[in-house]
Amino acid sequence: MSRFNPTSAPARPAQAPWLFAGPWQSVGTVLAWAVCCIACAQTPVDLAFRDFYQQPLGPRGPQITETLRRADGQTVRLVGFMVQQEQAQPGRFMLSPRPVQMSEHADGDADDLPLALATVYLDTEQQGWVVPYTRGLIALTGKLEVGRFEELDGRVSWVRLRLPAQATRGMNPLELAAYFHSLQHRH
Repeated sequence: MSRFNPTSAPARPAQAPWLFAGPWQSVGTVLAWAVCCIACAQTPVDLAFRDFYQQPLGPRGPQITETLRRADGQTVRLVGFMVQQEQAQPGRFMLSPRPVQMSEHADGDADDLPLALATVYLDTEQQGWVVPYTRGLIALTGKLEVGRFEELDGRVSWVRLRLPAQATRGMNPLELAAYFHSLQHRH
């Protein structure tokens, strides 16, 4: 089993307007949906996970930074890794500063998710869509929401990124076949 080594990762994540797994992936695992920055009316503000909470943590626990507060309600660009979940949630997924695999069935609420985490929501018309897991760094652009919010499954999110309707699309038959093929040949 290989470990993620930040020095061996490509210098740049997948760039807009298309969201894909990255140049180090085989053609068969190219992501089957796209993110288009043109869909956002504003010029996006680049935001990093390190901008979420003040460091070091103090006696009062995690404190949201002024940078994150100012970005609330703005169109932002966030680069991270899609959290791999056993059961994908329709209409949403989580974005993390590092690769993470959750085992909801075995671990329950005792997960290894980092503190700086964003829940990414598809447009309201696409809430029934399930986004397939995508390996590697991805860059997303959408409207940022900051504040406590309890999800339907009981998980509390503090940072949410809402993607515009034009940011995603369904898979064509070739992409769907390539996606199912990639599931059979994991290494």
